[in-house]
Amino acid sequence: MDRTVVAPVGADQLSDSQQSFYRLLAIFVVAGAAASMLAFYVMGRSIDGQRANIALLEGEVSKLDAQIKEIGALESNLKVLRDRQNAVESLQAMRNAPVRMMSALLQSTPETVVLSAVKQVGNRLTISGLAPSNGDIAQFLKNLESMPTRFDHPELVESVAPEQLAQAGQVRMPLTFSIRVDLAAGATAAVSKPG
Repeated sequence: MDRTVVAPVGADQLSDSQQSFYRLLAIFVVAGAAASMLAFYVMGRSIDGQRANIALLEGEVSKLDAQIKEIGALESNLKVLRDRQNAVESLQAMRNAPVRMMSALLQSTPETVVLSAVKQVGNRLTISGLAPSNGDIAQFLKNLESMPTRFDHPELVESVAPEQLAQAGQVRMPLTFSIRVDLAAGATAAVSKPG
């Protein structure tokens, strides 16, 4: 059998191997430290860039918030102005309504009937006056009924004869009456539309 004798490694060889190991280890440590420092530097720069972007975006967001508040204020002002415009338009549309109502009332009143008071509460009129006879009051009610575009449901509330009885040869005293009538819904709707 062959015998192989392993010669002991010399101290020189061992120290050269250790030295090259330590040199490589030092190179890797220095390279690792340099790579870590470079990575920290690059990440720090990236974080600083992101912080700058965030600060820029926060500034823009605050500007947009201010603009949104301004837009909200403008919208509320616009709503107020629209409400005012609608109020003015409805007032302008309604300003001729009393004239039209009085004109229609005049057209429906017989010549012998005298109106003493006209009161309006909402869409209801109460008309008071004097008439020589119940026939004239009936004619007045009939005339009001014949204007369905202006008046609805005319009704006689009361017709009162004077308390003093006419003596023979004296002129008969007129009757006092009160009529309740509603303004027609079509007439108020047509009047409330502008134009």
